[in-house]
Amino acid sequence: MIEELTTIADGMDALLPLFRDGGNMSGLFLPTEHSANFKSLAIEAKSIIDSELGRANDFSMNLLNAVNSGAGGFFGGPSYASVQEASRIVRVAARAIQRKDAKPLQSATGVKPYVDDARIVALQNIGAGKWDFSRLAEICREINVAAANRCHMSTAMLLRTILNHIPPVLGFTTFAEVASNYGGPKTNKSFKGNMQRMEGSLRNIADVHLHSAIRSREDMPTAVQVDFSADLDVLLGEVIRVAKSQDV
Repeated sequence: MIEELTTIADGMDALLPLFRDGGNMSGLFLPTEHSANFKSLAIEAKSIIDSELGRANDFSMNLLNAVNSGAGGFFGGPSYASVQEASRIVRVAARAIQRKDAKPLQSATGVKPYVDDARIVALQNIGAGKWDFSRLAEICREINVAAANRCHMSTAMLLRTILNHIPPVLGFTTFAEVASNYGGPKTNKSFKGNMQRMEGSLRNIADVHLHSAIRSREDMPTAVQVDFSADLDVLLGEVIRVAKSQDV
């Protein structure tokens, strides 16, 4: 988003040398085709700023005022000063978004973490046995940090790591085997449904973010896309149950 807004501001600045002198009566004006370009740049910038900072943000409001403060605003073409001002507002908005994204977000009071704290504590409290669960507990903790800070690609990658990490606890080598065979063909159907969703949908989503080469246009994941928290909780519950039964 920062790069896109910077490119838009550069595009606005590139319009300034294109103004023409209309004489004493009209002063500087921007030819119609370039005025249309300015309008599209401003609309695109406002859309990006709104999506990042919400509709009722000062930058979008000031951008509209700058656009409409020229000679007729969008309808009569922008003034030289309004194009300059709009470019500066877009750049300032980009810096504000950059500061917002750089600041770690704290989980809001009452908002559940991605991995329930009770699951992490249970993993940490499993006694010495065949398996060491310290790494799994740390992965879960880091998932909570990533999710709380909207690091959705990191969340997907860490979830995929869990799929590769836990199969031996459930008696298999790969998670695909867990999803297909755990508990036998006629039992634990609900559990298998959760695991097959993780093996199919989660693995595919994580692989996209792990292995995709750079493209001319990218689509960033959202929290909805990487929300496998319920399935993960079912998986962790079974891992903890099995581990505790082995300690008995």
